[in-house]
Amino acid sequence: MYKYKVKQTEKRMYFFSLIKKDVTKVYSFNTYNDALIFALSEEIKQFTCIVSNKVQTTRKTFENYYTLKEFKKHCVNNPMHFLNTQRCRLDEKQIENYYFYLIGSNKLTKLKKH
Repeated sequence: MYKYKVKQTEKRMYFFSLIKKDVTKVYSFNTYNDALIFALSEEIKQFTCIVSNKVQTTRKTFENYYTLKEFKKHCVNNPMHFLNTQRCRLDEKQIENYYFYLIGSNKLTKLKKH
């Protein structure tokens, strides 16, 4: 019914970093959940929903979900909700891996803002 497109812009450098160029890639998805998971994992701020040829809407990724930086902060402050432990014994790299594990395993309920 709807199509979702996610645009990703990368900066590439050529010839010993003298020439800089922006490369834009467009990914299309059939479901909202697939587009959301891709946008969260690549930290893309918004993506478009194509309703018809003339109607397009913009969905903001981090309006309802935590960014990686916000997740690290809240995970240390409230480990009982995010990690189910009393104290946070994880370092920043492990928290980052846990964030991407939640995204990859489609467990987005812990990443929702309240």
